[in-house]
Amino acid sequence: MKARLIAAASAALVLGSSAQAQDTTVLETLVVEGGDAQQSGGPKGDTIAQESSSATKTDTPIIETPRSVNVITEQRIADQGMQSVQDALMYTPGVFGATFGYDTRGDWSYVRGVSPVQYRDGLQEIFGFYNNVRPHPYALERVDIVKGPASTLYGQSSIGGIVNLTSKMPEAETSREAFVEYGTHNRKQVGVDMTGALDANGEFLYRFVGAFRDSDTQVDYVDDNSYLFAPSFTWAPSDDTSLTVLLNAQRNESGTSTQFLPWQGTIFPAPNGQIDDSVFLSEPGFDRYDTEQTAVTAIFDHRFNEVWSMSARARYSDSNADYRSMYPAFPPTINPDGRTINRVVYVADSDVQAFTGDVRFNANTYTGALEHKIAFGVDQQYVNLGTASYYGAASPIDLYEPVYGNIPVIPGLSPRTVTNTRQTGFYVSDQVRLDNWFVSGGLRYDIARDGAGDTDNVLSKDVGLLYAFDNGISPYVSYSESFLPTAGTDVSGTPFRPLRGKQVEAGIKYQPVGTPSIFTASVFHIEENGRLVGDPTNPGFQAQLGDVTIRGFELEAQTLINSEFELLAGYSYLDTQTSAGFRLASVPTHQASAWGTWRPGGEWEGFKAGAGVRYVGTSYDGADTIETPDYVLADAMIGFEAETWDVALNARNLFDKKHVTTCLARGDCFYGERRTVALKLTSKF
Repeated sequence: MKARLIAAASAALVLGSSAQAQDTTVLETLVVEGGDAQQSGGPKGDTIAQESSSATKTDTPIIETPRSVNVITEQRIADQGMQSVQDALMYTPGVFGATFGYDTRGDWSYVRGVSPVQYRDGLQEIFGFYNNVRPHPYALERVDIVKGPASTLYGQSSIGGIVNLTSKMPEAETSREAFVEYGTHNRKQVGVDMTGALDANGEFLYRFVGAFRDSDTQVDYVDDNSYLFAPSFTWAPSDDTSLTVLLNAQRNESGTSTQFLPWQGTIFPAPNGQIDDSVFLSEPGFDRYDTEQTAVTAIFDHRFNEVWSMSARARYSDSNADYRSMYPAFPPTINPDGRTINRVVYVADSDVQAFTGDVRFNANTYTGALEHKIAFGVDQQYVNLGTASYYGAASPIDLYEPVYGNIPVIPGLSPRTVTNTRQTGFYVSDQVRLDNWFVSGGLRYDIARDGAGDTDNVLSKDVGLLYAFDNGISPYVSYSESFLPTAGTDVSGTPFRPLRGKQVEAGIKYQPVGTPSIFTASVFHIEENGRLVGDPTNPGFQAQLGDVTIRGFELEAQTLINSEFELLAGYSYLDTQTSAGFRLASVPTHQASAWGTWRPGGEWEGFKAGAGVRYVGTSYDGADTIETPDYVLADAMIGFEAETWDVALNARNLFDKKHVTTCLARGDCFYGERRTVALKLTSKF
């Protein structure tokens, strides 16, 4: 497979060379000001991103980056009416957003068949499980997805890739807006976003983002309330130096919208019919998933001269979760009466304190005819995870007509356990350009200590080759690696080694000269070894015998037509296999999507409309026993925007399709989100 990928990329280089004009010129940077389009219709703001620093830690055009990178801009998030981070990923090829259905507890997605690691402003944000606050999308400027292993720049990473959220930052130009929103499930939301300069010279900048939400959900007795307070401040004494400090204080009050329903009654027939997707199997007044977070981030940038610059960023965050729930006992099975199911109770108080930092130096320089973009630095993580919990049996409940009031007595939580993890990484990368050739390479050395005190020393590397033809075609090939520490020991007491992954990717990117449109096609082969499986010779222990192979290809088009119509379309194919011979759980083989936005000019200027369709193919349970059916969902938007106000009506799952997103071998299934409609009015002042 690797040989075919490299051969395909080489063939593309040869074919492109034969079509290239004899005169070789240095490509100029294409700058697209998306906001200009609004004068004659077209998108307001940048809807098709041209650059992403997430894949290289330098400002590199996507067309010159030899790997797959996707960017969801703030304008696109607004156009599609996204209410969460996982919503924002729905129209990205190779990404399965809302993997485990409608879940108010967090954002669950798969990138190329594996859960990604989530970052914010270049620093890891999520540690552990069920102890973090779900990010509010109104506080975000964009979402970047770097696909495939990314350990060379980020350290601990899955083979799927990373999702990097970018916070809204202070800006010199004054901008103020406030919005009110009302929607399905009595969803009420208000917010404000204000930024500008505090002085005439623009040395001191501010931004304040705040939001409040009070909402029910499609699941009975489960709320989705949120409070966001996010001020930020920038001191820029010169054009070469800036210091930004961001505070993010957020509290979410919700419950368990995921019910872990049995196969029977969801994808299989049941004696009393299909289970309703609004059923609540916990206890009102008892069930809750309340999370709170306070995070302070500092970002310092300084340019020494035309060659050298530095960027330092650090964050301290303190998060906690109060989790109380009751749900079906595993494996979820309807009792012989055909109506009831046995339950368990779970209670946990969890918290995480994390310090993350990254200091990087960049150099833009030349050695002879070679142009270099060099980045080298060190990053660190200090993370403390604490939890106290209780798990036990509870009373059965009727799946079809629940009767509540059977809250078990909790004898007390287990003693609080604390897990400390540490990581220090040293990295260097160089992007070399010779005429139209781009060669990138990176090395990283990590020292990672897990919660048991075991230390892993890991070397990661990547390399890429891209040729940018003058006609806008850029074929490329790349290789990258990942590692992910694994806690625990085998039967002999030997600590498990980190999961190791590698990817070979080849593809073609095309950007028609003078346009912001980008078309991409990529094919990839991913391998991971070291997954934990049940020890075949020592029951009750685990062994590091699991391997995973993922092959696939992706197609994507982002284009503007006649400056009025934007089209986003994508398709992905994934073929996965574990060492046991099964396909990975919850990974659709085929996915396709398309979204179009129309902003006409002339007499219709100000009007806007959008529509999209999402196809999610069949997936399996991890043991090739249960197949989750495919489904098609439609979304739509209509509205009007003027200089000082904007009104939009968004609908997701427009035709109210009842669907199951995935079923697992352990016996449970997950319902997807039903139709949601929201009317949003924004005033700009």
